[in-house]
Amino acid sequence: MANVKARILQTNTIRAKQVAIGNSSTNVNLSAKSINELADVNVTETDDGLLAYDAATDKWVTKTVLDGGTF
Repeated sequence: MANVKARILQTNTIRAKQVAIGNSSTNVNLSAKSINELADVNVTETDDGLLAYDAATDKWVTKTVLDGGTF
């Protein structure tokens, strides 16, 4: 954390000016990546599919039916 730098202005709102994910020196093109490359995602491409968190497996999975009570 020695490389973390911040400058706070005298306002009540704090905004991120720049955010980097991973090693910013590798210049990775995120548009060429697949969501399945994430360690906690186990999905298949499905029409009308949604990402849902499965607490039993601790992963995000594809769901086509929402079941969470009365709507």
